[in-house]
Amino acid sequence: MKKISKLVLIVFFSFFGSISQVFADFPEKEIKVIVNYGAGGGVDRTARSLQKFLPTEFGKTVVVENHKGAGGKIGLKKFLAEPRDGYTILTAFAPATTYVKFKDPSIFNTEDLDIINIQWIDPAIIIARKDTGWKNIDDMIKAVKANPGKYTFGSSGKGSVGPVLSRVLFKELGLDIKIVPYKGGGKTRKAFIAGEVNMTAAGSGGALKAKDQSVVLGAFMDGEVPGWESAEPINKLLKKYGYKVKVPYGGAYRFHAVHKDVKKNYPDRYKKIVNAYKKTTKSNKDFITFADKTKVGREWLGPRKSNKLYRKIDKEFTEIMNNY
Repeated sequence: MKKISKLVLIVFFSFFGSISQVFADFPEKEIKVIVNYGAGGGVDRTARSLQKFLPTEFGKTVVVENHKGAGGKIGLKKFLAEPRDGYTILTAFAPATTYVKFKDPSIFNTEDLDIINIQWIDPAIIIARKDTGWKNIDDMIKAVKANPGKYTFGSSGKGSVGPVLSRVLFKELGLDIKIVPYKGGGKTRKAFIAGEVNMTAAGSGGALKAKDQSVVLGAFMDGEVPGWESAEPINKLLKKYGYKVKVPYGGAYRFHAVHKDVKKNYPDRYKKIVNAYKKTTKSNKDFITFADKTKVGREWLGPRKSNKLYRKIDKEFTEIMNNY
């Protein structure tokens, strides 16, 4: 009888012990955010803008890890190799993720990422140093055509939206410009400020730190560009100066995501993650003040709109990759 009672107790505690694990409060440990670029760039700033405010909602520490290299590929692979349990979140940006997938389709599918929010939409702009003497895009085109191979362009990565669209622009105009690669937006911006290169292109918000050294040549998007009042749409300017070419538009879409399996296998955890990001982005006054002060975007689109927009961008830039 005692043996039976002992067996019942073991089964009882084993059963309810496992149940308690299933229904334990999430998170029980720190949340890890993987940034697939180095420190100082727009993606890193997006992740860190929320880092010290999210613990208010999660009740646990949030750590940010930078895994840079190969145009974001190393960080993406690191994220995809992590357990899909909600404890690892990716901060990255489109269309760079499209470029990684385009170059190596085996890494992931578009549907593998469930976008929590696209926080910072940054129109891409192309800028030149003031010491070039150029006042507009027409001056740049004439100078480059008169001196093939002389002028340089700092690139933050082959999949970064500014460099992608700029390469299309240079190709359509037949411009011979030396592309100088750097590892991430932060290092590219520093090189531009230091005068190592004549031009660069980036999201408008990320480029603001280089504004004092810059003349904006154009924007790869219609409408006003925050922080760059004189920026005009590239295609409008090309038409104005008599160049019969047209280039695609785009920007940097910085987002936070989990693997799709989190929503499928841990729906309650998924909801808590979404709510934590939503409350912090929309309602945390300290975060709002910090984001505005550091000029980091703080839009809240939410999962439905963000996933729809992400897939639209992915499709458009896949077409650009195929054509150029």
